[in-house]
Amino acid sequence: MSDEQNKPTLVVGACIFNDEGRIFVMRSPKWSDKLTIPGGRVEINEKIEDALKREIKEETNLEIDDIEFVTNKEMINPADYLGKMRHFVGIDFKVHATNAADAKVDGREGVEHFWLMPEEIIDRTDVTEVTKTLVEKCIAKHKKGFFNRESKDCEKRKAEAEEYKIGWQRALADYQNLQKETSARRAEWAQMSEQQILEEFIPVYEHLKLAMNGEQSTSENSAWIDGVKHVLKQFADILKAHGVEEIKTVGEKFDPKYHEAVGHEATEGAGEDEIVKEISGGFKMGDRVIKAARVMVNK
Repeated sequence: MSDEQNKPTLVVGACIFNDEGRIFVMRSPKWSDKLTIPGGRVEINEKIEDALKREIKEETNLEIDDIEFVTNKEMINPADYLGKMRHFVGIDFKVHATNAADAKVDGREGVEHFWLMPEEIIDRTDVTEVTKTLVEKCIAKHKKGFFNRESKDCEKRKAEAEEYKIGWQRALADYQNLQKETSARRAEWAQMSEQQILEEFIPVYEHLKLAMNGEQSTSENSAWIDGVKHVLKQFADILKAHGVEEIKTVGEKFDPKYHEAVGHEATEGAGEDEIVKEISGGFKMGDRVIKAARVMVNK
């Protein structure tokens, strides 16, 4: 047995990711024609990262960056390995391929290669167990943002993103204001439409009321008057239901907002500018006047 076989062999290997999150695997005759990751022995006076880059370049033609330690392992005569009996001490990494499209195997360490998703590697039956174990450990690190590296123009992109964000926020605020304005306009239009209908309806109510005020109840027409009174009450209830109120007149002080003076009449006992007679009624919806009351004012 050679001196080399009496000592553990230090080896390096790596999960090589491409930009799509896929991992490089190759079919290796040394590993029972199963799929495995690239790697190899660390030479005397060779740094571990240098050995990793060299082995990957020789076996796959890939250049790598973002080298990140994942785990170490010990393999004593691994079952799938077809070479001489060995005691391997391995250090495994997770790296990124900068030229994934140029990948090719050397025909000795690997005879064909694939870029596979991590979950696919774990589910396959033609993958070495040591490779599956490493891939499982790489998945956790990979999901923590392996490809969140900042690009060369990252600051520029961040500034652009912030500008787009501010523009979006402004557009959203404008849209929300437009929605509020449109809702307010719709309510106003609905109220205006309702007011227009009521304006046409009110004169009918007034004429009916005037007719009732001028009619004297007799035995001959009392039934008719009672019926009209009922109709008047229904009219009044409808107006009230729509928020319409009759404007108070007689005994109130004249207010040009609600009243229209059609003349003056000296009335004993009445105050200055006091309304002494209603010529025609007035109506309002809240603070909005539908029809001003026409009145006579004390002089």
